[in-house]
Amino acid sequence: MKIKLIHIIALAALILFGVSWFYDRDTQLEHALSFAGDNRGELEKVLSHYANKSERLEAAKFLIRNMPRWYGYSGWQLDSLQQYIEKRERREDVPQEEIQRWNKTSLYSLPKVFDAHVITSEYLIENIELAFEVREKYVWNQSLSFEDFCELILPYRIGDEPLSSWRRLYYDSYSAHLDSMYQGTDVVEACNVLTDTLRSRSYYWNTELTIPHQKADFLFNHRMGYCRDVCDFTIYTMRACGIPIASDFFTYSPEYQNPHYWNVLRDTTGKFLQFGIETFNASRDTLRDDGRKRGKVYRYCYGWQEESIEGITMDENVPVHFRNRFIKDVTSDYYGENIVDVEIDSRKDENVYLGIFSPRGWLPIDVTQSDKSMATFKNIEPNCIYQALTKKGCDLQVAGYPFVYVKDTIHYLKPNEGFNETIDLTRKMPLMKNYFSFLHRGVLGARIEASNDSSFKDKDIIWEFKDTLRSNYNELFPERRDKKFRFIKYSSPKDSRIEFADIMLYKEDAEGLSQIPLKRISDLEPLHALDRLTDGNILSFFESRDKNCFIKYDLGVPTNIEKIVFYPRNDDNFIWPGDEYELFYQNGTAGWVSLGRKTATDRTITFSAPKNALLWLRNLTKGREEQVFVYRNGRQYFAYDIDENFPLD
Repeated sequence: MKIKLIHIIALAALILFGVSWFYDRDTQLEHALSFAGDNRGELEKVLSHYANKSERLEAAKFLIRNMPRWYGYSGWQLDSLQQYIEKRERREDVPQEEIQRWNKTSLYSLPKVFDAHVITSEYLIENIELAFEVREKYVWNQSLSFEDFCELILPYRIGDEPLSSWRRLYYDSYSAHLDSMYQGTDVVEACNVLTDTLRSRSYYWNTELTIPHQKADFLFNHRMGYCRDVCDFTIYTMRACGIPIASDFFTYSPEYQNPHYWNVLRDTTGKFLQFGIETFNASRDTLRDDGRKRGKVYRYCYGWQEESIEGITMDENVPVHFRNRFIKDVTSDYYGENIVDVEIDSRKDENVYLGIFSPRGWLPIDVTQSDKSMATFKNIEPNCIYQALTKKGCDLQVAGYPFVYVKDTIHYLKPNEGFNETIDLTRKMPLMKNYFSFLHRGVLGARIEASNDSSFKDKDIIWEFKDTLRSNYNELFPERRDKKFRFIKYSSPKDSRIEFADIMLYKEDAEGLSQIPLKRISDLEPLHALDRLTDGNILSFFESRDKNCFIKYDLGVPTNIEKIVFYPRNDDNFIWPGDEYELFYQNGTAGWVSLGRKTATDRTITFSAPKNALLWLRNLTKGREEQVFVYRNGRQYFAYDIDENFPLD
């Protein structure tokens, strides 16, 4: 009990004196040693070990000073989770109940194991030695400052994963390959050699669960997860091989409803270049990015960062993201520097937040202070839709009209309530590039053939996809409706995979059109997903592992095929006949105002709305994905669609 009390006091001191610690490193080090409690001796062994090696000693102090912040989770649930991940990696079907059970399991409530309480001197010394070894081995690190080395190569952990000895494991696996493939001095080329290597090895995507960071040695053998896990795996590999990288992120997308994480390489010029094993290589010539809108960008750090607003760390009324001293704002790395003055309604709260839309309410992505009538934000992404917010109690409230920032100019979306216009809407979410590709990828060039011979020696082409589809629902009226066929074959486009969501065939009988039962008579990999093509669920889809392939169905008896209903892979955010919709417009501090409800009768729905308003279309029947938009010149402009050519009026 006494030890626990000491830990509580030390942690309280960590928070109370945090601001001064940033400037008083000796005090910060002493508080970290105190926080270690019974494990203090292990940390002091490290300091003694490097007493006569000044640079290594400073590296050890850097790690120890910041150590009270870092912890992993502990519990049998983590072992069970690893078993679940291994199943998914093997592509085994997992009962929906098990997935739901994991979604309901709060892994973030498991006991925290603080590094300072358990870390050993041997572990820390090995990490420091191996980090210095690759720093000194590779010429490109001669231009790397000690401060950047401490942040981008030295850290022994990334997030809240359980501790493991990973650096030698990754080094032994990847450094020999790097050395054999590249003997030059350019860190960008070295990074790209390893990126190509990692890209050539399998990584399995799984976004079913929100979980803590995976243990480094487990991730080495089981490369599965979502974008954050890809970043972690890349960081372990690159840092183990002396390549200085970090992970950048945004908290919530201005375009869709998720955060995102990616890697950046610190070039010898001091610039940070985006790259990724799932996207593209780093390049100095063209500063590439993946095209996503971000609003604000932050970088994860191991070490303590300066406050954005003095004293904000200890203000419990401020959302926790802005009190995190281990991230820093790097938006200017991507969009340059800018200053944006936003008109706000007077509020008592000095803090004003920059918000982006979510269906659950505006979410803050930046914070500044105001003079009650104006708030100044620095370094925000152009061509996005924003809303100034203030906080009242636990709730965030709008503090004016939403706005777009285009061509270094703010344009407020203040509805002209005296002038309505008729608007025709086709979607409730932007048709982003990857979603648009679903309408032709694996479809354009595909053919549907029919025959009365299962070998298809004698066949007719009853449909060929020659144009990009416009919707997720497509009625096809095939050639040769006058002829009966027993078998059909769907063939992929040349040099492409089969990829679509569902197919239904209809015949004419006494009661009109009725669906024809389909029996599959040929198989493709992955076998377990083939039934998704005929399950009636337009969100489930099949993507073949092979290219230039086909799938056959038996109709049972020769049948006239009057109609084919075809669903490409899609997000189901098009207007759907029979669904009920409600349209809102944003009216400043008055909030969202309803423009009424309608049931769609077609794949377009029409409303009357004030000009220059920010609009929000809700599907009251199904779905959860929704984004706000502006209507201009007969078109919906979501944040995704806004660029320098966006019509302001």
